[in-house]
Amino acid sequence: MRNYHRFWIYSVLVFSSSLFLFPFFWVIISSVKSRECMNMIPPAIFPAKSRTGKIILTGALVQAETSRWFLLVRSPNISGNHTIHGAYYLQMEQNQPGKLVRWFSDQEVKLIDQETKITLPGCPVHRLAERKQVYLLAKMVRQKQDQTEEIIFYSPVDTPEKIELGFNLAHTEVRQLAPRWANFRETLAGPEATFGEKSIGFACYLRNSLLISVVAVLGQILASSLVAYGFARLQFRGRDALFILLLSTFMIPGQVTMIPLFFIYRSLGWLDSFLPLTVPHFTGSAFNIFLLRQYLLTLPLELDEAAAIDGCSPFQTFRYVILPNCKPMLIVIGLFTFVSTWQDVMGPLIYLDNPAYRTVTLGLEYFRSPYVDNRHLLMTGALLSMLPVTGLFLLFQRAIMSGTIRAGIKG
Repeated sequence: MRNYHRFWIYSVLVFSSSLFLFPFFWVIISSVKSRECMNMIPPAIFPAKSRTGKIILTGALVQAETSRWFLLVRSPNISGNHTIHGAYYLQMEQNQPGKLVRWFSDQEVKLIDQETKITLPGCPVHRLAERKQVYLLAKMVRQKQDQTEEIIFYSPVDTPEKIELGFNLAHTEVRQLAPRWANFRETLAGPEATFGEKSIGFACYLRNSLLISVVAVLGQILASSLVAYGFARLQFRGRDALFILLLSTFMIPGQVTMIPLFFIYRSLGWLDSFLPLTVPHFTGSAFNIFLLRQYLLTLPLELDEAAAIDGCSPFQTFRYVILPNCKPMLIVIGLFTFVSTWQDVMGPLIYLDNPAYRTVTLGLEYFRSPYVDNRHLLMTGALLSMLPVTGLFLLFQRAIMSGTIRAGIKG
């Protein structure tokens, strides 16, 4: 009974994990799909392309209604009069097979050549309901009242010279694995390159985001740790009131300060530069200060007293005693800051105008176009933008769990 209960628990956990990881799986597989694969219906669960083949058919060439037609298969008109003899023909366009298929009676056609060879390059391979693979040569679709009728003309893969006809026959296209590694090269070339124009390149966007995120992490760690140390370890008048005032800033939405900050940065001449995205981090963050203060409260005060006995000033205590014991929480703050800065869209969109200063998230937006379908390159760019954050989390996950758990022990 115990093993049975554990089996269901693990089954639920595996299923829940699969739902959580499915978006990441979809981004990964979509990053190596082609444009055609992105438009497949139903959607392909792996990078695929339709399996095709080249076949050569031999049959009669006739003249009907000022056009030339190639005889596919002799059959009565399935959608019309079943008693009149005739055949289904494939229209020839400039001596090449087209896509139009029509039925003509024997009286409506004039024989031109009894044995004509035509080549069908890239003929799609489909699978019938009985699992037989066939070449789909042509098809006719007609609307009849509230239903759709479909006539397909196919030949078995093993005997392509034998053409058969199917009416409302279930069939699905055969797909084969075909990852498109050129997506990464085209994505790194930049969004404008997809339109044939000169582009700064996606690598430049990665470099800009990395620079902004690293500077923001350094600023947050330095400022937040100093302020949190003062609230947690130093005694001064009005400390608790100032801390409550700091926490009250949580209630101010970012949309309220967005316009005033824009005018301030414009008056300072900081627009179209990285300064509005980096300098504010050196003033700290209320959330990071609160998180780090909660962590510092878990450290024994005897550490400060021992440092004072040794002659350390408050700043020396902070530098040589407190900071080394705060590494797990500093890593958590650094990772939170890196992620929020890396995926920030609004800030770069407001303050940056030069294409050379675009960040990753802003650069991804330029892959979206109403004229060119670049969804496969957008997914590739999304994968490239995920790699730094994922790598940092896997590298510091132990410190993250340790820091966040200890931060909630004492309030």
